[in-house]
Amino acid sequence: MDEQRFQPKIFYRKFDSLLMRIEGITGMRDMLSLMLDEFVQSFKDDLNITSGCMYRLKFGQFVLVRGPIGEDSEKWPEAMPRTDQVFTILSQHKSYIFAGEESPPWGNNSIATFLGEHDEFLLVFRLHEGWVRETLQFSMNTIRSTLNLTRSTNRFNADMQEAFNIQKSLLPEKDPTFTGYDISGRSVPAERVGGDLYDFNVLDEAVLSFAIGDASGHGLPAALLARDVITGLRMGIEKEMKISGVIGKLNRVIHQSRLSTRFVSLVYGELEHNGTLVYINAGHPPPLLFKSDGMICLDVGGTILGPLPDSMFKRGFAFMDPGDTLVMFTDGILEVTDSLGDMYGEQRLIDTIVDNRHETSKLITEHIFQSIREFGGEENLEDDATVTVIRRLSGSE
Repeated sequence: MDEQRFQPKIFYRKFDSLLMRIEGITGMRDMLSLMLDEFVQSFKDDLNITSGCMYRLKFGQFVLVRGPIGEDSEKWPEAMPRTDQVFTILSQHKSYIFAGEESPPWGNNSIATFLGEHDEFLLVFRLHEGWVRETLQFSMNTIRSTLNLTRSTNRFNADMQEAFNIQKSLLPEKDPTFTGYDISGRSVPAERVGGDLYDFNVLDEAVLSFAIGDASGHGLPAALLARDVITGLRMGIEKEMKISGVIGKLNRVIHQSRLSTRFVSLVYGELEHNGTLVYINAGHPPPLLFKSDGMICLDVGGTILGPLPDSMFKRGFAFMDPGDTLVMFTDGILEVTDSLGDMYGEQRLIDTIVDNRHETSKLITEHIFQSIREFGGEENLEDDATVTVIRRLSGSE
């Protein structure tokens, strides 16, 4: 091929079109099979390719898994030992043009490239006379980098989808029904997937359990940690363990976790139908209980879950009278900032709740989110934001 015939813009236009076609293919073998076919059939004139094959490493040998593709009268090897000297050269360069004394099993006048996370795939193309070294090296290195990036992106997207599915499955599908109470919750992640969690469970007609927490980090590790927290709480409830025992055991499980993120703040409580409330606050922003004559912070408990395996947790007690409102939230609410860098803070939250405390729990939740949007602007949140509201209905409601 004459070097002047290679037109980079046309090459990349075709290459971009090919990338669009492989978008969504997560399997490396399927991706490379399509690449092999397209390069032999669509790029043969650009790169002087006559034919190509794909090999995969199996039990110490590179075994032919696809091809030959293209017009070629010479036979291709069915298998080649990984110990062949040409693979030592390839390991050093990742992509290599064979045109000298190396004599690879598939013959000279060829280019080969390793692909895959552990170089387990091998693409080999035979070439016409007249190929240009710089053009081939440039093209193959671009192909290799782009394929590896595409594979990593597809894996990341798959992980994010899994994390999204996990988080969606953990959050309540609807607000619970608990006679004499009005309950609502909402969680808004800063990214597609966040580390906030909340949960409600009506244990029987007389007891409602509730939880709100914030797992450190974002993405799949935070979603997995949130899953472990919710699962641990529900299992403890089913076994009718005491509240301090549930939290203590959960703390040990998180401490032993192998996840890259393993810290979580949490409030867990149980509310009896008569208004008696027992809770543990493990390093979480204290929920606010609004009563007719003032406000109480639910701050009894202990440190965040995870860092220390033997942390002790105290139980806190409160009572909800008819007309009282309990608001729980994560620090993503308090830490919203305005254009000057000022934080929304607890006092603005309190003012918003006081102004709307006689509304339904759902409307109180909506007013809080509207307030932080007005304060911080319409930009994306910097941290996940979650609010839950429990109101004890008065006799007139």
